[in-house]
Amino acid sequence: MGHAALSAEFGPFHGRAWLNCAHQGPLPRAAQLAALEAIELKRTPSRLTDAHFTEVPERLRAALARLVGAAPEQIALTNSTTYGLNLLAQGLPWRSGDEILCVDGDFPATVVPWVPLGKHGVRVRLLDVPGARLTAERLEAELGPSTRAVCVSWVFSFFGHALDLASIGQLCRERGVYLFVNGSQAVGARAVDLATLPVDALTSCGFKWLCGPYATGFVWLSPRVLDALDHPNPHWLRLQLAAAARAGVDLTRSLDYTLVDEPTAGAHDVFCAANFLGFMTWTASVEHLLDVGVDRIEAHDQALVDELLAGLPGGITLESPEGGPERSTLVLLGHPQAAEAANELALRGVDVALRGGKVRLSPHLYNSSADIEAAVGVLSERTRSARTGA
Repeated sequence: MGHAALSAEFGPFHGRAWLNCAHQGPLPRAAQLAALEAIELKRTPSRLTDAHFTEVPERLRAALARLVGAAPEQIALTNSTTYGLNLLAQGLPWRSGDEILCVDGDFPATVVPWVPLGKHGVRVRLLDVPGARLTAERLEAELGPSTRAVCVSWVFSFFGHALDLASIGQLCRERGVYLFVNGSQAVGARAVDLATLPVDALTSCGFKWLCGPYATGFVWLSPRVLDALDHPNPHWLRLQLAAAARAGVDLTRSLDYTLVDEPTAGAHDVFCAANFLGFMTWTASVEHLLDVGVDRIEAHDQALVDELLAGLPGGITLESPEGGPERSTLVLLGHPQAAEAANELALRGVDVALRGGKVRLSPHLYNSSADIEAAVGVLSERTRSARTGA
């Protein structure tokens, strides 16, 4: 028996199978309505109150905290995965001679924020790990006396491999090394509890598995990192709102240039965190995922991956993990004519991605067995045609 979509609140997809969530997640209907509401606030500014400037970011912050098992005070609202990593690179007290370890083949967003530290004598060393399958055992052999941080993707975009963050994080804790995680290809598709996971910071975009608009994201900062960050980023409205909250009013209009201590991660929010069109919309998406349940979403997505792998025709090689905890929701396929296969899928109404010369499929909660059958059907027909020369 096939699997129906876990949520029917997405689309319309106009008869197409969107199997490319690792690139862009679609908006659920609640988010589409929230976007219209945000537009209405700008169409009719009289409806835009002072309270919106506080309620919009705080509602999103609370939803994200629930999603990852954290306190709202540990969440900074951003516009991308890169924002969070740049915050860490620019705000922590690095010293000449420090070493930061990354994995060769990881997505550029995980690596490039650290590169400018080279002019200050900080070395970024790329680990040559086959298939990006970094383990705690391999990492232990690579850690040295100068290693200050390890920065990795939880799930690797071009390999589909999920790291064991618990074992890697525990090793880093024992060695006094920071572990920073790019969670953009996992958060929303995999359950996470940052209250117990030995990670020092996790950053993610909001427009993939969290089904939000483009230019949305967040970073979770552990108390250890938050206490060490020195990256003054004052914003007048944030300061005014904090002063107003202390005074028990909505928003004071008096001039005040005083900088006050901001002990929470909100001090590192992207400017204009009320961001009505983006953050109101994204909040509705995150709340919908929470209503469905991330555990249920993870099980549904993995069931679809099971169906996809079971139906693959001969002549196609599986380049991502076949099973176990290292398998993610990204399925990468080796194909002798990968570009042509991706184009054929698109022409037949199945949207996938071409990454690193491999066909990548990434189903999510809005997909069903019918979508998987459509993809397998096209791949099978193409394989038969190639064999017969038709």
